[in-house]
Amino acid sequence: MKNKDKRSYRPKGQELSNFSFTSAAEEKFVKNSVKRIAGKVRKKRIEKGLSQEKLAELADVSLSTIRFIELNQRAPSLPMLFKLIYVLDKQARIWEE
Repeated sequence: MKNKDKRSYRPKGQELSNFSFTSAAEEKFVKNSVKRIAGKVRKKRIEKGLSQEKLAELADVSLSTIRFIELNQRAPSLPMLFKLIYVLDKQARIWEE
């Protein structure tokens, strides 16, 4: 049996294009919120001097997941978001900015 990268088989978050919205205002709110989260993840990763590859390794997710989150193409699941926050800032100061 070949040695497979177990991270590639984990949940990868939600594609933003798969969400359905009840109104344009709701869609705008959700997309802006996801964009804000993506920016904070990227900013904190860079501040800590981590590459996307290293963050993926520390959070035990695939590199493509980190890339899609930072590019605002995928919304992290709630557990994944908490995991990223823990890896990036154990006191969760990421949200105070």
